[in-house]
Amino acid sequence: MSGAQANWSADGSDLPEIDPHTKAKHKILEKYLENLIITLCGKGRYGERTFTFIDGFCGGGMYEDRDNNTEWEGSPIKIIKAIRAGYKKSKRKYTVNIKYIFIDKDKQHLNCLKNYSMPKAGLGELIDGKPHECKTEYGTLVEECEFRIGEFEDLVNECVFKVDIRKGHSLFFLDPFGWTDVSMESIKKINYLNKSEILFTYMIDYLKRFVIGKHGKEQITFNRLLEAEGYYESANLKNLDRVGEQCYLRNESMRLFRDKGKAKYVFTFSLIPKGDVIVLYYLLHLSNNLTALEVIKESFWQENNLDYQYCFDLYGHGFKTAEFYAEGQASLIFNITKNNYDFCIDKLDRDIGKIIYNNPDGIRYRDLCDLTMELNPASREHYRSYINRLKKEQEIEIVREGKSVNSSNIILQKDDIIKVSKFKQLSFF
Repeated sequence: MSGAQANWSADGSDLPEIDPHTKAKHKILEKYLENLIITLCGKGRYGERTFTFIDGFCGGGMYEDRDNNTEWEGSPIKIIKAIRAGYKKSKRKYTVNIKYIFIDKDKQHLNCLKNYSMPKAGLGELIDGKPHECKTEYGTLVEECEFRIGEFEDLVNECVFKVDIRKGHSLFFLDPFGWTDVSMESIKKINYLNKSEILFTYMIDYLKRFVIGKHGKEQITFNRLLEAEGYYESANLKNLDRVGEQCYLRNESMRLFRDKGKAKYVFTFSLIPKGDVIVLYYLLHLSNNLTALEVIKESFWQENNLDYQYCFDLYGHGFKTAEFYAEGQASLIFNITKNNYDFCIDKLDRDIGKIIYNNPDGIRYRDLCDLTMELNPASREHYRSYINRLKKEQEIEIVREGKSVNSSNIILQKDDIIKVSKFKQLSFF
């Protein structure tokens, strides 16, 4: 819900207009949660059975979509529907327990969500705060919604406590109006939880124009809230529209949230206003779980169309509107519908090819992913395709439980050992 302050009337008669970048975020959120549930419910014999989803700045649940002369469902509704869709597609027959916590500081927004948006979306049974069963042909979801009025910063301890008591997997969707609404201390508390992750809107454009590289009260507040002293010190404010400066800001942001936010994995989706080359804000995915990182990267690939673009060597994934490309600014990006697959494989060749050849005695597939997954936009399918290509070309061999795997199209397992082939090692000498 970042950007200009949006307001909802309690009865839904007045809804804010949806913008293209919020649509993009919602699509990513929706696809990711669906894929996450499919992956975690289908993992192992029993899968995950308990989930908690916190929308820290939930708003009123509906927007006005003037482009299509209709209404656009907001993040609370998209979260619930994505979870239901993912559970159904997972085809698991056991019961899964879901708790949703929706937070907003404005009582009118929550009233709009409960009294207008959720009933209109067919979710009216969840507004009473009691557990309800959602039966599918395979199993049952037990869902419960909790609605909390207040600032997220004031309620984060309560949310962390509830997640810790419930156990299972949790995700915090934090889409604040401004950069002062979420502290690094809160990010850290969430990341200390077992099996938790964050999808967070980081307002980098405002920061770099008015805080980073400047002196004054805002910089003091920024350094205090986000523990950012010592970061962004080499930022050149005169060159913000240049590729190198954009890359520096992205890398520093990732370093900041890894170091201070205690996130092992940080991945960025860049959102850029039309007609511009400067990132407006990052949608950051923070986690300590490699599977979560893999799944969100796959979700980005699935959601891409002509308007979604990858800036591999600049600042990760990007969203630009059609007007941007009409102005001839597309030289910095690659169109996913054309050559992105080949470019991605070439990027893997640089990222992981060197590691394989520098470890002639072999490296575990999971360790290889752990070392490289943040460095490129590749999905698990890209990794599998690239490694199978190396095997077909007799560059490598894959060892599983002490034996070489001879299949021509291997589905890699985390403990598989990837090593330079004996033939290739001989050629080195």
